[in-house]
Amino acid sequence: MATQVYARLILAGLLASASAAAAQAGDGVYASAGQIAAMVAKTTDGVATAAVPTGPGTTLLAAHRTADGQVEVHMKLNDELIGRSGHATVLVGGKVEGNKETAPGEWRGGRITGARSYAMGPGDVLWIPAGTPHQTLVPKGGDFGYLAFKFDVK
Repeated sequence: MATQVYARLILAGLLASASAAAAQAGDGVYASAGQIAAMVAKTTDGVATAAVPTGPGTTLLAAHRTADGQVEVHMKLNDELIGRSGHATVLVGGKVEGNKETAPGEWRGGRITGARSYAMGPGDVLWIPAGTPHQTLVPKGGDFGYLAFKFDVK
């Protein structure tokens, strides 16, 4: 287990160094599908997330879920999800009861009602506006891998 964590830290460090060097040199930033998959291969409590190397001003997370996520509401960030592997249902909209602010403008937990349901799989794209409740539900025994782009509200 410690070896896997160490290997992932080394990989993340190498990717970050390559990302910074490439961005400064104007050569772009590259991460292979294999590198991204390795970054989120091991889940803890049903989820793994890792920052994917990008250029300045962009936030991109790779995620892998083997269990349902909590209800989330980001007051200042839009989310755009792109399915990579597996399947999930993403609930979007409606009302949330029982959530808690975990950081300024970031709410987690509770229960979502009245949401619209989207079936997500590889290649599917879902835009979630800032301030909109959402939750990722993974079928029992299944998994869902995706990229989450985070965009500031303008």
